Amino acid sequence: MIRALTAVVLLMSATLGTEAVAASTAAADSPPPTAAQEEGMTAGAPFRDPADAEIHQDLTITLDAASTRFDLSGRKVWGQSYNGVFVAPTIRVRPGSTVAVHLVNHLPVATNLHFHGLHVSPSDHSDNPFLCVSPGSSITYSLAIPAEHPLGTYWYHSHAMGTACPPSGSPTAQELSASDFVPGDVENQIFAGLSGALLVGDDRTLLPRPLRHIPAHTFVLKDAQIDATGHIVQNTATTSINSNDPTVRLVNGQLRPVLSMKPRQTQLWRLVNAGADIIYQLQLDGHHFTVIGEDGTPVARTTTADTLLLPPGKRYDVLVTADGGPRKAILRTTAYSNGPQGDSYPDVALADIVVPGHPVHRLPTVSGAMPTAPRDLSPAPIARHRALDLSENDAGTAFYINSQQFSTDTSIFDAPARLGTVEEWTIRNLSGEDHPFHLHTNHFQVMSVNNVTQPYTHQQDIVLVPHAVNGVPGQVVLRVSLADYTGRWLFHCHIAAHEDNGMMNFINVAS
Repeated sequence: MIRALTAVVLLMSATLGTEAVAASTAAADSPPPTAAQEEGMTAGAPFRDPADAEIHQDLTITLDAASTRFDLSGRKVWGQSYNGVFVAPTIRVRPGSTVAVHLVNHLPVATNLHFHGLHVSPSDHSDNPFLCVSPGSSITYSLAIPAEHPLGTYWYHSHAMGTACPPSGSPTAQELSASDFVPGDVENQIFAGLSGALLVGDDRTLLPRPLRHIPAHTFVLKDAQIDATGHIVQNTATTSINSNDPTVRLVNGQLRPVLSMKPRQTQLWRLVNAGADIIYQLQLDGHHFTVIGEDGTPVARTTTADTLLLPPGKRYDVLVTADGGPRKAILRTTAYSNGPQGDSYPDVALADIVVPGHPVHRLPTVSGAMPTAPRDLSPAPIARHRALDLSENDAGTAFYINSQQFSTDTSIFDAPARLGTVEEWTIRNLSGEDHPFHLHTNHFQVMSVNNVTQPYTHQQDIVLVPHAVNGVPGQVVLRVSLADYTGRWLFHCHIAAHEDNGMMNFINVAS
C-alpha cells in the first residue's frame, strides 16, 4: 500500500478547469469516514448498465475526457471523466475490425491509453504503453482486432507511465526514453475516473442455444475517496492515495443500486474491477457464480464459485440464476486482507438483487467444456525458463522486479523472447502483501500456485501472487505463448501505485 466496429474513430479530449486544480492541492489529511463521503448520495436506485459509446451514422464513436464535476448517486464530485460520467462509456468491438482511437490531451500532465487484455500489437500506434501524449498533443491509435480474437470482457484506461514527455516541437505523441522518464500517473488518472469497459463480441453466442438471449449486465466496480471539498483524492507531492483509507464502493457509479431478476431467471454478469488499487472479493448471498470466462477468454470448462476475487484489472463473465421464490439477496465484497504489509478491507454491500413475481422457466445449467477456449500449454515444449522476484522497501514507497525499478530502456532480461515459442516464468513475491501480476499483449496459463499444481481451465492476464509467509516467498509458475507480435511486452503489478513506483518492466519479443 502507499499512502468495434470497422473504421471506428474515438475522439478523446481533456480540459482542465480551475475547479479541477483544487483536486491536486487538496489537504493532506485522510478522507472522512465512508458514511460522511456518502452524504448527499442516494442508495437504492434501479441498476443501470454503463452507457455504450455513441455510434454515429459514419461509425464514429466520440469520447470526451475532461476534468468534470460528475454525479455519483446524487452527489456532485470533482474528478476526471470520459463523456462526463465517472464510469466511461462501454466500447463494443467485433473480431476482425479495425479501431482507430484519437486521443487529445488537455490535461496539465502527460497521458496515454491502454486497451487492457486485447491481443493486438504492442508497437507503433497500436496498444503501445510507451507512447507519451503531452498536454496539448494528440495521437491516433490503430487497433487491428484479430478475426479469431476471444469473445469476452476487457477494459480501457489511462496508462500514463510518465507525468512529462520528452521535449519536442511535434504536436503528436512520442515514445518515452529513460533520460526523459519521471514517475507515472497511472494511479491518479484511473482513480479520478479515466477507465471503462470494453467488450469483444458477445460471449452469449458461445452458450447453449436456450441461453444465447438471456439478459446481460455489466458491473464496473470502482471506488472513490472523496475529500471534504468534494474532490476525488489525488496523489501529489504532499500527500498520496492511501488505498487503505475509507472509500466509497460503487457499481457503475451507483451507490448500492437495485437489480431485478425473475425467480429462476438466468443472467450473464460481466464483472470488471476498473479501479486503481483495491481488491474486491465478490459474494452473492445464497447464490453461486458459474464462471464462463475470465479476463476476456472463455474457460475450457465451466466452474462454480461462491466467491470471486477481483484484484485491480480483473474480469469475470459469470452466469447467475435466481432461486425459485421472491426474495432479496445482496451482492457484496466481503472482508479481505491482502497481507500484513497490505490493506484490510471491510465487508461492504454493493447492490441489492430483488427477485419479485412469478417464476419463469428454468433454463438448462451450463457445465463442462466451452468452445473456443485457448489451447492448453501444459504439453508445450518450453523454450526458456525465467525468474521474476517482486519486492518492496519496508516503507512501502518503492517497488522492484528483480531488484530493479522500471526503466523505459532496460529490460530485466538480457535474452529476448522468440516469437512463436512458449516460455515458463516463475514469479516469487518476497513482500508482505499480494501483488496482482499483469502481462500485456497476450494471456498466460497458471501452472502452479505455492507449488500446488493448477489444472487447466483457462488462460488469464492477471494473477494474484501470494505474499511471503514467515520469510517463505509466495510463488506462481505460469506459461506464456509468445504469439503474433514482436516488440516490448510490458508486465507489472496492477495495483497502480505499485507500478507507478517501480514494479513494472518489459520483455523484448523478437522474430
